[in-house]
Amino acid sequence: MRFFDSLRSFASSFFHRSETDREIEEELRSHIQHRADDLERGGLPRAEAERRARIEFGGYQRLKEESRDALGGQFGAGLLQDIRFAMRRMVKKPGFAVVAILTLAFAIGANAVVFAVLNAFILRPLNVPQSESLYGLWRLSSNDMAESYPDYLDLRDRNHSFESLAAYNVMEAALDTGNDPSRAWVDEASGNYFDALGLKPYLGRFFHGSDEHGPNSAPYIVLTYDFWHSHFQGDAGVVGRVVRLNKFPYTIIGVAPPEFHGTLMFFNPDFLCRL
Repeated sequence: MRFFDSLRSFASSFFHRSETDREIEEELRSHIQHRADDLERGGLPRAEAERRARIEFGGYQRLKEESRDALGGQFGAGLLQDIRFAMRRMVKKPGFAVVAILTLAFAIGANAVVFAVLNAFILRPLNVPQSESLYGLWRLSSNDMAESYPDYLDLRDRNHSFESLAAYNVMEAALDTGNDPSRAWVDEASGNYFDALGLKPYLGRFFHGSDEHGPNSAPYIVLTYDFWHSHFQGDAGVVGRVVRLNKFPYTIIGVAPPEFHGTLMFFNPDFLCRL
């Protein structure tokens, strides 16, 4: 409570300085008058009693400044003076002002990037069960690091090193929900994607490897939790609804759990569909 009391006192002294000064002055005058009354009752003339009281209290202006410092008013006044000085310097030397602003902008931007990396890799790692056992495979022999779908099938069927092997691809697509078509980011994923990650749906169900029966056999969409809230207002009746993805009909079959944001750092898909 002391912190909030101090904060209120500082705010009052900063925004109502004239009123604060008047209250301090009245308080000091009251103390001096009370002391002068005591001295007068002791036999001193009134004028001499007031002079003695002022001497005992010391410098009148010094006491006012000390009282204002105790209330935080001097800090507020100094801060306001510094701001005024900085503004005058910026007006007189605009080149220096531009350099200072750009320096601050770059510094803030660099800090934001560092925090984003820290947040993605340390503070908010992949929110999937046993994330430490996940590995990524990329093609390094060419400029294109992605594997083709036939290559993925060969790797999956001949895999003897991992419990399961799933594939996904990031793309941008046009989503038409019947109201206002918009662009959205999509993770195209293999049918066993959610099974390999060990995830459970928040609503509805996920697509599975058993849904795959050749090309276009599973035109399903799984919404991320954030996209479901922002574009469908958390409507539980969205499951079973047909939307158009790049003009082709897809059925929404489920919603991913809130903590799931895909398996690619720095990228959060809006929804997932089958490769």
